[in-house]
Amino acid sequence: MTHDYVQFICPFLGNTQWLIQIFRAYGARIGENSIVPDISYIVDYPLVTIGDNVRVHVGTQIQGHSFEQRILKLAPVSIGNSCVLMSGSIVMASCKLMGNNRLYPMTLIMKNDQLSLNTHWKGIPAQSYTANARLKRPTIVHDNLAKYQPRYENINKLFLWYERIASIYTSVNDLQFMNYGYADMDEYIDDHTGYYSRKLYEQVLASMTVTDKKVLEINCGRGAGAAWCVHTHAFHSYIGIDPSQDVINLCQRLYSTVPRLSFVVADATKHLPFENESIDIILCIETTHAFGESIAITQFANEVTRVLRPNGYLLWCDFCYMNGSDTSIYDLIANNDLIIEEKINITKNVLHALDI
Repeated sequence: MTHDYVQFICPFLGNTQWLIQIFRAYGARIGENSIVPDISYIVDYPLVTIGDNVRVHVGTQIQGHSFEQRILKLAPVSIGNSCVLMSGSIVMASCKLMGNNRLYPMTLIMKNDQLSLNTHWKGIPAQSYTANARLKRPTIVHDNLAKYQPRYENINKLFLWYERIASIYTSVNDLQFMNYGYADMDEYIDDHTGYYSRKLYEQVLASMTVTDKKVLEINCGRGAGAAWCVHTHAFHSYIGIDPSQDVINLCQRLYSTVPRLSFVVADATKHLPFENESIDIILCIETTHAFGESIAITQFANEVTRVLRPNGYLLWCDFCYMNGSDTSIYDLIANNDLIIEEKINITKNVLHALDI
């Protein structure tokens, strides 16, 4: 049913006023001449208010709920007139965009944020941004989504978002980390420098002896985590891989002078370009949930087993669906070559970091 909807219904309703009428019927308050590409981009309809001339791009999420210490909380969300929400941006509960705001790709507007009139924002979490002249370009919205967009089943939308992020956020000061972070339950520091994202790396490495070890990070993103690890620990070497050439180019430009640190383009779901039994530790933080089908997870696990030395470690931190509906830690051990030595649930700490 989901596949049929995506293939046959979405291309006709997306980016049209017919979809807006459906949202209104469900209880959302949406003004005139606003465009939303897909019915799944808005949830909690009665809590959502969208003004006139708003443009919502592919992959955006607008939600009026949050889970805080396992409690579901609801709050209204307001998007003012003439706002542009670019691909992959997320607006959380109790947020208010005053009007004429632009959210750059993969921007996270945290709970209770209020964005002043006529401002631009980008980053995770969002920070005010003044666009350079080279980034100013007209916003194009196509009425016929099917004509201008590749078929859903043939496109890796996450990969394209990461490519786009690398091309727009060219400074490490704009966006350092892309993980959700980790906070101790008694911490309440309102910090936007990547402190909690670094703490997630610290937590994952906490129980390991890493001195003189060869470390491989899977899908290293913008490289800030890799650079922090190398500055903090005495590794023998640290290699970050990512399937995006633009991302690796950015990492090499930012961190080419850091000793013992290097970056390589590689797709971990296909092949790791390293010799058998050549790596001591593989670090995988918030990565495998984006791999998609279980066959990709299986291939990744096989490659991990191949390149790890005897008694090597895969340090894995990601979403783990307890009901087995999606990627699970058990997919990684299905080949019977990897075993679980220690398992720690840090969900409440990650949610606390997001909530601060």
